[in-house]
Amino acid sequence: MENPVMKRTLLIALALLLLPAAGLAQKTSELKYVDAQNLMLINQGYDNTELPYSRLPEDMKPHTRKALWDLGLNSAGLAIRFSTNSPAIAIRWTLLNYFIMHHMAGTGIRGIDLYQLDENDHWQFIGTAIPNGKDTTKTQMVVSSMDGRDHDYMAYLPLYDGVTKVEIGVTKNAQIGQPHRNLLIRGREKPIVFYGTSITQGGCASRPGMVYTSIVSRALQKECINLGFSGNARMDKSMAEMVARVDAEQYVIDCLENCTLKVMQDSAWYFLTYLARQRPEAPIYMVEHIWFSHALVNRAVHDQIAEKNAYWREIYEKLRKEGYGNFRYIPAEGLTGPDGEGAVDGCHQTDLGFLRMSEAFLRHLRY
Repeated sequence: MENPVMKRTLLIALALLLLPAAGLAQKTSELKYVDAQNLMLINQGYDNTELPYSRLPEDMKPHTRKALWDLGLNSAGLAIRFSTNSPAIAIRWTLLNYFIMHHMAGTGIRGIDLYQLDENDHWQFIGTAIPNGKDTTKTQMVVSSMDGRDHDYMAYLPLYDGVTKVEIGVTKNAQIGQPHRNLLIRGREKPIVFYGTSITQGGCASRPGMVYTSIVSRALQKECINLGFSGNARMDKSMAEMVARVDAEQYVIDCLENCTLKVMQDSAWYFLTYLARQRPEAPIYMVEHIWFSHALVNRAVHDQIAEKNAYWREIYEKLRKEGYGNFRYIPAEGLTGPDGEGAVDGCHQTDLGFLRMSEAFLRHLRY
């Protein structure tokens, strides 16, 4: 039989336990908000984009397929750098589309991640602005009750949606401005460009900071330009020009999951040689098609991937033989691990899959 006295005692104890936390809670309405355009945007390859937080140069819109262009309006990989001494940080952001997918968390599609730079120059994840509700404008407290000392921060923008406005909320008396530490500063050194598919864009990370381009960026303290386009990485001639426009330290071409063998035969040679001629000094990494989890048992899928990887290797060897010495090759083995556990649907990567891919890429990119 339930003891009513004991029940009341437990409820009172629980209420007392929660009182201090409730008293310290900061309301988003009590903060002041600063437009992120007054802070620092990193990982954007071009200055002349259609939207402040989109990814392709506006002058190329007439020469770009609509499906590809629309994906370029997504803010995948972009991040806001700033410093503040605020003990609480909120984010207010307006989405372009309020996009939804059944196999990817809303925090990855539409949310915003927040990282703090610690005293050892390590980026520490501290919270996510979760896109609750169906309104396109969101306001979320990400973290509160901090120490009130000046720190550097980085906020990753949504992977599979665009944003038209981003504001950072801090306490009324706090300072907020440009980052202090000379790490991951826009234009400090040449970036790395990643061109690829839905996987490169971030499908299906649980939150924006877990796409492999961002993991690599934090590990190397270097800007990484995310040119991932879900279902549309087909080595278009317009994309060859746009990729080559970015004066990068290294280029990673990871697009085979969106290419049929016919597309590869029609487009790969032009795309790769154009980039190599425009950027002859920069390493260009040709990444094989990853092994989908179901390729272990589905012979048709296995043979299709094997055929594309064999042709990709053939192109690589021909390029090297013809004097294009800046090409490098990243095989599929080891990219996603041996157990198939890193994917949502056998193809698109979870956080585990992205961590494994980033570790594999870092073995090549750290030179």
